Amino acid sequence: MNLLIRIFGLLLCGLLCESVKTLESDKRPVKKVVARAGTNLTLPCAGVVGEKSVVKIEKLTWKSSQTIIKFINGRPLEQNQRRSLHPKNFSLHFNPVKLIDSGEYICWINDNPSHPIDLLVQDVPEAPSRPMITGFTSRSVNLSWAQVQDPKNAPVTNFILEIRIGESGEWDQLSKLHTNTSNTSHQITGLSPFTIYSFRVLAVNSLGISLPSKESYYIVTLREVPVGKPVMTIAHNTSSNSIYLSWKPPPSDTIFGEFLGYRITYRARDVKPENINEILIRESSVESHEIHDLEIYTQYLISIQVFNPEGLGPATSVVVMTDEGEQ
Repeated sequence: MNLLIRIFGLLLCGLLCESVKTLESDKRPVKKVVARAGTNLTLPCAGVVGEKSVVKIEKLTWKSSQTIIKFINGRPLEQNQRRSLHPKNFSLHFNPVKLIDSGEYICWINDNPSHPIDLLVQDVPEAPSRPMITGFTSRSVNLSWAQVQDPKNAPVTNFILEIRIGESGEWDQLSKLHTNTSNTSHQITGLSPFTIYSFRVLAVNSLGISLPSKESYYIVTLREVPVGKPVMTIAHNTSSNSIYLSWKPPPSDTIFGEFLGYRITYRARDVKPENINEILIRESSVESHEIHDLEIYTQYLISIQVFNPEGLGPATSVVVMTDEGEQ
């Protein structure tokens, strides 16, 4: 019976001693360390000063949520290439440190804990989600996206928007836009009508810039009436009742819609403006035309415009005189 009582007493003492040790460990001051992911980091073992320990080290263990490294009888155990133990001062070295390494670390010397180290690893933000187009006009697009914010990571301060023109253009064709806020929506203005665009988003925090999001789905901005004028290259009479015209189309980025063709108007110069004649050429590849059945030896005001589904562009005008004809 006495033997059982002694064994029970020893077990109870062991449990109480372990509890007291845990409470003492919990009361130890915590050292906070903030590190950037991808860099090398060394955590010192608080029980070792320089390269000397206050006691003879027979067993040393670094623990976090699990045992990381052990040192027993002069031999390091359970270390890997990324996390290793310094052979002289028993500091814990990360090469490199990663986000998953965040946590509390304690260096145990001969089963006695040193001061805890609270390690917080931070990094650039995660890439935002694919931006969604919530509205658009001929010259603007409204974008919206989602951003996952790790509460332990440095907060996102703003976003960078990248714009691509066409289906296979480069992302550096246009200047990047900085939102200057952490709002996850933005209106992009200053775009061109009837143009293919796609967009992607990058998040920014105090540590740097995230990887870009997936690109948005393509969008074609709305049409507008053309702003480009045809360039007249030839305009002369070919007889007493005909005039030949030749031209070049305006730049394609001034059409602002599907290029449907040309409108030619003409009238004798001394005739009222409302008495005009009209010719519609419904083929954008045509670049010349001859006007017939004109009056002999008469000045004609001739204009040519491009048109798209939204309407007519500005006109290019010339004055040409038909021939005198036979005397």
